Amino acid sequence: MRLIKLSANNPGFKTIEFNRSGLSLIVGRRHNNDYTQNKKDTYNSVGKSLSIALINFCLGSQKNPEFETKLPDWDFSLQFEIDDIPYTVTRKCNNQNIIYLNDEEKSLKEFTDFLASKIFNIPDSAKYLTFRSLLPRFIRPQKASYNSFDNFIPEEQEFQRTINNAFLLGLDIFLILRKFNLKDELDKIEDMRKAFEKDTIIKTFFEQNDDDDFEIDVVDLKLKIQKLEQNLSKFEVAEDYHEVVKEADDLKIQIKMLDNKTATIKTAISNIDKSLDITPDIPKKRIEQLYKEAMVSLPDSVIKQLAEVEEFNKKILDNRSQRLVKEKEGFEKKLYELESLSKRLGKLKDVKLEYLNSKSALDEFTKMNEQLKELKIKFDSIEKYRQLKQEYKSKSEELKREFSLENTKTSEYLEKNRQLIESNILIFKALTEEFYEHKRAGIEVKINEGINKNRFEIKAKIDDDKGDGVNDVKIFCFDWTLLLAKHNHKMKFIFHDSRLLSEIDSRQQATLFNVAYEKTISNNLQYIISANQNTLDSLKLEMGEDEYNKIISDHIVLELTDESEESKLLGIKIDLDYDKE
Repeated sequence: MRLIKLSANNPGFKTIEFNRSGLSLIVGRRHNNDYTQNKKDTYNSVGKSLSIALINFCLGSQKNPEFETKLPDWDFSLQFEIDDIPYTVTRKCNNQNIIYLNDEEKSLKEFTDFLASKIFNIPDSAKYLTFRSLLPRFIRPQKASYNSFDNFIPEEQEFQRTINNAFLLGLDIFLILRKFNLKDELDKIEDMRKAFEKDTIIKTFFEQNDDDDFEIDVVDLKLKIQKLEQNLSKFEVAEDYHEVVKEADDLKIQIKMLDNKTATIKTAISNIDKSLDITPDIPKKRIEQLYKEAMVSLPDSVIKQLAEVEEFNKKILDNRSQRLVKEKEGFEKKLYELESLSKRLGKLKDVKLEYLNSKSALDEFTKMNEQLKELKIKFDSIEKYRQLKQEYKSKSEELKREFSLENTKTSEYLEKNRQLIESNILIFKALTEEFYEHKRAGIEVKINEGINKNRFEIKAKIDDDKGDGVNDVKIFCFDWTLLLAKHNHKMKFIFHDSRLLSEIDSRQQATLFNVAYEKTISNNLQYIISANQNTLDSLKLEMGEDEYNKIISDHIVLELTDESEESKLLGIKIDLDYDKE
């Protein structure tokens, strides 16, 4: 893929025509070199970085809300070539879901799938590799893309970064995918296990039981279910259970009342019996005997009176006895009736109690069924968890063996493909040697043997690479390694923003442009870069006039200045937050 021209439907836009090979510089200048006259003017925000955003936009980036709201009537077009075949793509800011490729309407996915098929050799079964994931390796689209050599897309996950970089370094991506799938499978089982442990039933179970006695507790639960099922199978429901209970209770109350009455009557009878045992205090004969013993004779009149008193008392006692006997007979009759009734009620009560003992209430039956249901739900959940836990253990062991086997296969693969690894190292090292003498440099590919989704650890290294300038040189060399190695792609250009140059000293900036010039000319490639005037001023001092003209001046394709809004890329005054996708 080679970039030809970026244009817009607005006449104020500064069309960019790229050189078909060699360098293409987009330069930001001060319109007046007398700094004392334009202290507040700047060549920043003139549109250099925006040009990258617009190319990214034309090549199928996600919807950009800034373009939609602030440039609603704008259409941007990009002309490019693939295998020397020309294409023109147009994208409207107010309808970004549609792209016109050679005037043919396509969805974003149709368009990017087309570019992927034409430019990248992506296997059909390879996930996570797309045109949009690979393009940033040749056009770093955001400010944060310049933080490190492999940070093309800041929000890109480690696995995605690895597989995209490995693909462009010619490594076997299926080794990466197999490890990813193994870890993904392990994660799914682990997630299921964790989800089960968060389940209320499982959580409560382990709060009440020791995990070490898990199997014992499961068996105990199973036995409870079996016992409850057996009890329910023998359960006989009495629909009138509660009614019979009430009747039995009423009988108990009646019997109690009868018992109280019989007790009262028995007390009355006992009292009558005691009364019947009462006799005169001293009989007449006894009185006479006492007088005789005292040698005192009673007159006949006294004896007669004693006889009369005795007779009178006898009559009183006889009448009282007859009355008490009659009362006793009445009480005994009543007692018999009460005891007979109590016996009858007692037998009736026993019948009802016996009935209740053989039957059970419907709500008790329902309650037992609910209890059984709860126990079964609990058992099923715990049994599923037990099976899952066992499956997780078995699967974990199996997957760990697979991880080990894949580690061995990867090690063997790297050993058999040392030439491939070395070829990438040589390209990177040759590039870095243009900047630094006697510095150890290369692209290291190591096996990641951990239980994770990352198969390779890919690191570009330059000794003493902690400085910002060295980091930017590393970015330049790594990107050029991907372009020159030509693994799995037909890309013919790299587009860098002026941010790449900000921390590099002027000597290394000169080296960078010399290297880019030589590599593009000898390999028929494009290197597009934006630069500020201060960079060009420094380069002019480092290069001779002829070299500066040959490498820099002759390859400036667009100059943007701070003179007016018309001299900026869009030709209008507008504030765009376009550094996102």
